[in-house]
Amino acid sequence: MFTLNDLIDIAVKMEKNGEALYLASRQKTQSPQLKSLLQWMANEEAEHGTWFADKKGTWTSDTSETDLETMLPDVIKEMMGDKTLSLDEVDFSQIRSTASLLETFVTFERDTILFYEFLQAFIQDAAALEGLKKIIEQEKKHVAELKDMIQSITPHPTEKTT
Repeated sequence: MFTLNDLIDIAVKMEKNGEALYLASRQKTQSPQLKSLLQWMANEEAEHGTWFADKKGTWTSDTSETDLETMLPDVIKEMMGDKTLSLDEVDFSQIRSTASLLETFVTFERDTILFYEFLQAFIQDAAALEGLKKIIEQEKKHVAELKDMIQSITPHPTEKTT
């Protein structure tokens, strides 16, 4: 049986994994601009993790544990088992460019957004729901910032004129 607290645990784990990944990646890059972006994102992930951890045990749902288990997609059920995130499937040793690494981060952020949008359905407290919506918007901003960074480092093909 799954509970709302189990979903919060997943959110905390996702945020901690994101923070650790961004900090580790920050240490490996030489670009001051990318270092700054990764530090900012790690800080935000840490704040999000703390926010979720503080909510554990305070949220109530009118959804029963049986209903919750029926509604959980298989991917979320896997997150609650041995797998932690889509990042478990990434072989970072095979990533050869900064742009590819950033694309991996975009995928991670999008997965996080999807999970949090799913989580909204179970939150009854208006203040908690507003807080979660704010986090979703911040995660969307992460995606936008990552895409901007990808654009700034990816060579643009020159247009040919005839």
